[in-house]
Formats: sequence, structure tokens, C-alpha cells
Amino acid sequence: MTECKNISRWILLVLVLFLVACDNSEEDLAPPASLSFSDSPIAAGEVSSDGGTLTFDVNWAFTRWTARAGDVVRGKAFINTISPGAGGSADHGTSQTTVTVVFDANLTATDNQQKIVLSSPAGDLSDTILVFQAAKAVKKINVTFDPNTSYQTISGFGGANMIWGTDYLTESEMDLAFGTGENGLGLSIYRVRLSSNKNDWGGLVSSIKGANERNVEVLASPWSPPAEWKSNNSVNGGGYLLEEHYADFANYINEFVQYMDGQGAKVDVVSIQNEPDWVAGYEGCEYTTSGMYNFVKNYAGTITGAKVLAAESLNSKHSYTDNILNDAQAAEKLDIVGGHLYGSGIALYTLAEQKGKEIWMTEHLLNLNSGNNPDNWTTNTPAATIWNETMEMVTEIQSCMSYNWNAYIWWYIRRYYSFLGDGEKGTTRGQILKRGYAMSQFSKFIRPGYVRIKAELDNPSTALNVTAYQGDNKLVVVAINPSDSDISGVTINMQGASFTAVAYTTSEFVNREMESLMTDNATVNFTIPAKSITTVVISN
Repeated sequence: MTECKNISRWILLVLVLFLVACDNSEEDLAPPASLSFSDSPIAAGEVSSDGGTLTFDVNWAFTRWTARAGDVVRGKAFINTISPGAGGSADHGTSQTTVTVVFDANLTATDNQQKIVLSSPAGDLSDTILVFQAAKAVKKINVTFDPNTSYQTISGFGGANMIWGTDYLTESEMDLAFGTGENGLGLSIYRVRLSSNKNDWGGLVSSIKGANERNVEVLASPWSPPAEWKSNNSVNGGGYLLEEHYADFANYINEFVQYMDGQGAKVDVVSIQNEPDWVAGYEGCEYTTSGMYNFVKNYAGTITGAKVLAAESLNSKHSYTDNILNDAQAAEKLDIVGGHLYGSGIALYTLAEQKGKEIWMTEHLLNLNSGNNPDNWTTNTPAATIWNETMEMVTEIQSCMSYNWNAYIWWYIRRYYSFLGDGEKGTTRGQILKRGYAMSQFSKFIRPGYVRIKAELDNPSTALNVTAYQGDNKLVVVAINPSDSDISGVTINMQGASFTAVAYTTSEFVNREMESLMTDNATVNFTIPAKSITTVVISN
């Protein structure tokens, strides 16, 4: 009986072990979790540069998952949204989910590559697909020239000395502003104030000499005649020069020129009046259009040793010089038509051209209106904001050149919103600022005496803005791209002998960056970055 009980116990033990073994076998046979794209782990799907959608199937079983935009392998990120960005279930077997990817357009000439990554919550399951996006199709933009069609001769590009006070440019600042070497800005015109107080004249001698030594042309502009010759008996605005003192003031201007000459400081051009159409709360003097005509015709002839410029009106009003130009005797006394660009004024001045007069833009500034609202320009002002306004400046210069103007003169050379820092708003005194580099895209490479020639685009609808100049056996092309995307495939078509080509680019991110361009079959090909100015210098 005992033996039977033992046998029963053994049978029971074997039965238990068998059942346990069966349970383990069932676990071993349970479907495993899985996760993958329906394509191979690294699949190559190419999408359009135009932007759009792309779909992928996700195969999964017994797992939850997420899909996300992964690392950029080449170019820029272009994957915008992934939907659904998550899915799956730990309780469901083999399944498939379609995922839609929305991608942005590629506005560059470089293809983009970016990963899409699948992963389980624990990270033990994952898969990756690499998506390729084509580069923007490059449509060649041909730039051609006609050197036989020429326009104005360039007198130069410049800026003003400190107008009030005596904190003039230092020698090192002059070297930066007027130098043509590697670090120089190449400015070639220097505007100074012809003071209404003779006691101020001596302090300006050294500064004018410094400009002379650097082969820079000097323009002297009066803000007011002496107070005793004005209707309000003040040098401030709100008064006009009394006609009985027209001759006195003409002699005064002439005396200034002769005084400087006697000190070895040459003044090349003198103006009759800064902004005669502006009632200033500071130093100023008003003229009517007939008063300016009278002064130039009957009194400007006494001024010798310097060219005469008029009328420097606030926005280059032709009415201030039309009567002068239409009168042969008056026109003979005027060498240069000058004006400012506050509010408006950029236009062709056919009458001035017909009469053989140069046209100079003698003052403008842009400073985010910080003169009225100081908080508009601080140490925290975004670089992009400053650069966007700088693009306004270079576009304005390009427009002046396109309208056959001979010179462009900015306001102060040294100011936080200008070419050299003055120590304010986070700038360092004497440091070349972004606007200095932008101006030098013109001033450094288009030298006095160069001639603008005809330049045409075969696709004028493009945002590209181009002017061209010849001088010193060089062709200089200034190209401005105001758009938010690069312009590729720009091709300059040359003729004849071999040549070299160098491009200089200034943008928010680079300062006059130099690049030697490849020349092939009498052509030069290059790309102009978004929101930038590029100057190409072609030499034989």
C-alpha cells in the first residue's frame, strides 16, 4: 500500500512538471513586439523642392511608438509636421499605420537630407528613414553689358565729419574711413560744416588736410550765415538771409575757401545752404526758390577756388534749381546740383543732365528713428533689424546710381548707426560697423572717375538689382538681393580676353567676405545670398 502511494506521488509530480512545461511553451510561442517602416531601415525617398506631403507606412505589433523629425544630415531642416506623431498598442498584434509628413519648400541651391525616427517608449525598438529633398531648380540669370552705352561719371561716396563741436575724426579713423587697403572703406568725399563763426574755422584745418592727404574731395556746407545778416538775428532756423546781405554772404563763403587754402587745406566744393526748405529748431536758414535763384545767379560768381553746389533741399526738390538751370547766366554759376533724401527725392533729373551738371546726394541717414525714439536702437536691438534697415540704405544708393546721380554722401561717418562706432549703443569707437562694410561695397570698388555702363538681366522679373561700372581696366558689378532666399545661377557674360573675377559679399552674417570666382568660356557664375549685397570685380 505504501508503494502505491509513492507511485501516485511520482505520477502527480510528473503531471505538475508537465503542466508547468506547457505553460512555458505557450509563453515562448507568444508573438514578439516589432516596429519598422515598411521600407528598408535606411530608405531613400526624394521629395520636391516645392514643399508638400510625403506618406510612409509604419509596421508595428504589441508596442506603442512615436515618430519624430531627426537629425539634419545635409542642408537645412525641412520636415514640418508628422501626423500621427504617435500610435500603436501593447495589446494589438501585427498592424500598419500610414504616417503623413508635411515638409517645407527648399529655397536654396543645396539639397537637404533629414532623418525621421521611429522608437518605442523604452527605446528598445527603433527604425530610421532618411528623406532627401531636391535643391531649388536653378534658372540661370544672365547679366550682359554694353560698354558703348555709358551714363554718369562717378564722383564718389562719402560721409560727414562731426558737424557741431570739435571731436573730429582721428588719424586712425580717417585711415579706416578713407583708406583703400584691406581694412579701409574707401570713402572719397568728406562733408564738413562751413561755420557761421569765423573763430571755428581754424579747428577744421587739420581735418580737411587729413582728407586732402588721402585724396578725398571736401564739400563744405553752411547751416546758417552769421546771425546779423538774417531776418531773425539768430543762426537758428525760422529766419532767412536778408537780400541786402546776399553779397556779404557770398563773400563770406569765398573768404572761407581762401582761408582754408592759405592754411594748406583745400576745399573742393561749397554749398550755398543746407536744407533751405526746412525750418529747423537748430542752426538753419530758409530760402525761397526765387531767393536761391537770385543768390546763385547774381552772387555765387564771386566764389572762387571751389565748385558751387545748390540747393541741398530736404528731399531734392527740383524746383530749387529748375529756374537756375533754365537761365544760362545762372546755370553758369552752378557746378553741382545737390539734394537730400528725407521722405522722397530719388528721381531722374533730366534737366540737370542736359545742362551738364553733376547730381549729388549730400545727406541722408537711417537710424530706426532712434533720434525720436531712443529705445528703437539699443545694445539689444536684433542684428536682423539693423541689417534690414541697412538693406534699405544700399538699395537707395543703387537707385541713386541707376538715376544717373554722381555721388552719394551719408550723414556722420562715425556714429552708432553709421560706418564707424562712436562708443554709444554698444559700439566701440573706431570700430567698422555693419553699415560701413555695406557702404564699402560701393565706395571701395567704384572709384572716382569710374563710369556707369549699361547692364541688363535676361530675367528682369527677378528680385536681383544690378549696376555696373568701368574704370582702371576693371568691370565692377554691384548686385543686391533683397529677397529672403539665395539667388543662384547668376551668370556674367564677358567677351574677349581672359580675366579674373573676385566677389565681395556683405550680409547680416558676413562682412565683405571675399571669394575668387571660377571663370569658364567667358562667363562668371555665382550665387548671391539672401538679403545681401555682392560686388564682383573683374580684371583683365
